[in-house]
Amino acid sequence: MQYGENIRTYKRVKSSMVISNDRDGDGAKIVAKSIVFFCVAILVSRVIMINKSAPFGIAFLLTILFLEDNKLSLFVGLGSILGYITTIGVVENSLMYITIVPTLVIICLILNSFIKRNIKKFVIIGATLIMIFAYTMLVNQYTLLLALGNTALEGVSIIPVYLILEYSINSFKNIRTKHLFSNEEIVSMSILIALIIAGTWGIEVFNISILSVLSIAVVSIIGYVCGTSIGATAGIAMGVIVGMSSQNIFGYATVLGVCALISGIFREGGKLISSLASFIVFCIMKIYIATYIPEGISQFILAEGILSTALFIVIPNGIYETISGELDVEKKSKRYEEGYANKVKGIFTDRLDKFSEVLLNMAGTLNNLADNDKLDMSTKSSGLIENLANRVCNSCDTCGICWGREMINTYKAFGELLESAQNKTNIFPQLLEKKCIRKASLIRNTEDIINKFIISEMWRSRLAEGRELIANQFNNMAKSVDEIMEEFSEDFNEDKDSEKKIMRILEKYDIEADDVFAIKDKNERLNIQITCNSCNGRNLCIKKILPLINDCVDYKMKLKADGCKINPMTNKCTAMFEEVPKFGVTTSVSRACKDGQTIFGDNFNFGEGYDGSYMMVISDGMGSGPQAGRESKAVVELIEKFTSAGFSRTTAINTVNSIMSLKFSEDEKFSTVDLSAIDLYSGEVDFMKVGAVASIVKSGDTIDIIKSRSLPIGILDEADIEIHSKKVKNGDLIVMLTDGVTDCDEESSGKIDWILDYLCRNDNVSPEELSKGIINEAKRIGKNKVKDDMTVMVSRVHTA
Repeated sequence: MQYGENIRTYKRVKSSMVISNDRDGDGAKIVAKSIVFFCVAILVSRVIMINKSAPFGIAFLLTILFLEDNKLSLFVGLGSILGYITTIGVVENSLMYITIVPTLVIICLILNSFIKRNIKKFVIIGATLIMIFAYTMLVNQYTLLLALGNTALEGVSIIPVYLILEYSINSFKNIRTKHLFSNEEIVSMSILIALIIAGTWGIEVFNISILSVLSIAVVSIIGYVCGTSIGATAGIAMGVIVGMSSQNIFGYATVLGVCALISGIFREGGKLISSLASFIVFCIMKIYIATYIPEGISQFILAEGILSTALFIVIPNGIYETISGELDVEKKSKRYEEGYANKVKGIFTDRLDKFSEVLLNMAGTLNNLADNDKLDMSTKSSGLIENLANRVCNSCDTCGICWGREMINTYKAFGELLESAQNKTNIFPQLLEKKCIRKASLIRNTEDIINKFIISEMWRSRLAEGRELIANQFNNMAKSVDEIMEEFSEDFNEDKDSEKKIMRILEKYDIEADDVFAIKDKNERLNIQITCNSCNGRNLCIKKILPLINDCVDYKMKLKADGCKINPMTNKCTAMFEEVPKFGVTTSVSRACKDGQTIFGDNFNFGEGYDGSYMMVISDGMGSGPQAGRESKAVVELIEKFTSAGFSRTTAINTVNSIMSLKFSEDEKFSTVDLSAIDLYSGEVDFMKVGAVASIVKSGDTIDIIKSRSLPIGILDEADIEIHSKKVKNGDLIVMLTDGVTDCDEESSGKIDWILDYLCRNDNVSPEELSKGIINEAKRIGKNKVKDDMTVMVSRVHTA
């Protein structure tokens, strides 16, 4: 640091910038909101009823006043005044409305400070009615009875409209929230939109009414987004409101209602079809009005229908999807249900992540303890020397000489003596030979200390090795948990369309289903789960439900391999259906036990997996007999359990490797893993080998050999998995073996040429005959001696 430099004081620059940006953003939102309500107030105030009155602006102003937002009230009041000014000469009592608006704003601003909201409502509504009565009496000079009637008529117009607009504005506030809109709320919002559109009366461009174009386009959009029922209702409501301003209620109500209805009917065909259908109906209705209601022909022209259809088409699909996602209860609830499911998934993922961190921390702690044991070796020699000196030299008369003036030489000589005893060289140091008067005691105690030290170090070494081994397994388990998290985070898409179709067809055939759940997995394959009353073994899920499902979905389905599951508590049956795969597999296994043994050291398993695959696995326990059998059986069972639980095959093998690596005796054996998984939908095959012998794939006249050079499971900290991928088709053969088959004879040890020859000579026989034939051929080559357990698994792929 240099003296004299000007150092600036500490300031929270970023924090102030964030606060400033937030304030700027809030200010922009307030300005935008005020401008929107100002424009809405102008348009709503211009809406005219049949009796030449315009109470809608007053009703909208009351709605905003009761929100207790003073700034917004001022903008709405100013907009209402401007709107009513444009109606001078059209509305009979426009000056009355212009007078009422500022008066209500002033009264409301005064009352906001000391009167409760509910009381303020009655006061302001009462003041409104009083001003209407006073105006009609004083300005219009109506009689008392006529003034009361006019006031009652205005009140009957203002109060219901105020309630509708309040309901509508509250509904608009629920946009972008978790609120699910009811049909009434959607219709109320469409009424406010209709009032805004109705306020555009009198605005024309080249004799084209903006009111007609916007009203037709909006009702068509509502019908397209919300469906026929809401669309038709909103269309009629908008037709009535817009028709009041144009003095043609029946014409507008009919045209807009029918256009919205047709748009909703053809919504499944897409935006183009729906808009064209709505335009065709508009043309038909225009011809009808021109023919039977001549006075209404001026209300619609063909160009207005063309422009409204073009406006409907040019609006991007993304906007329609956004509106539909907000107003459609089913879509919105599904979105938030997915969000809830993702939150729950996130909670469990975080817990798994923390568990993985705990495992890693435990592994790190154990590794640190092992490292500490290694560091302690540097201090152990001084401890041994001190122990030996305390035993022999404390009571010696020459202790002061040896450990006083000649301490360095004595310390060095004691170290040489301990090293000699540890190495069994039995050399007594020359320095001690000359001056030590307790040689015999020194040698005896040295041997005792070294023997105890060696025993202690043996146990310490085993403990350190155990810590390192367990630490490595914790690391592997943490990696497995990370893989589980990745798989758990995969998304599944619910197929609502298929659920609706299945529910409808089940109801049609009087099959009561409590629940229908359809999802598409990560491979975009349809899976269906149906819960209904138990059929008590009559197989209704196959005989009745499955054919109905195949009739209404786009895929051919089948019952999953694990069939139905019945809950004994509720007597409900849950059936799982999946897409019928493209391929099927037929597998046969033949075995031969080692001479002199009755228990196989090899184990195997095969069958369909949860993910539409067909898995075949062989494990060869090192050696033979019960112990090798237990090892290989544990490997096969664990892999089968992990994969059926939804874990990937790589995760399953790595996890099993971690478990099998925890060996605490030298007699425990290792095992190989030979796993093949066929994707029954695509024909892709993954061969995963850990210390296994070669596998054979025969496709027509082509033979592929899948070799491996990896070590068996349980030897390394992480399984040495070799993965090979192939693609099979109808009629292909997959042959998997153990080393007892390839090592059946000393001359042909490890060779599979004779197996290839046998397969070529017996191409068209069944998998069962092939597996038995290979075992018999191996026995023949080995001169009927079985030196090791033999297992042959033959699988043939065929079209499903």
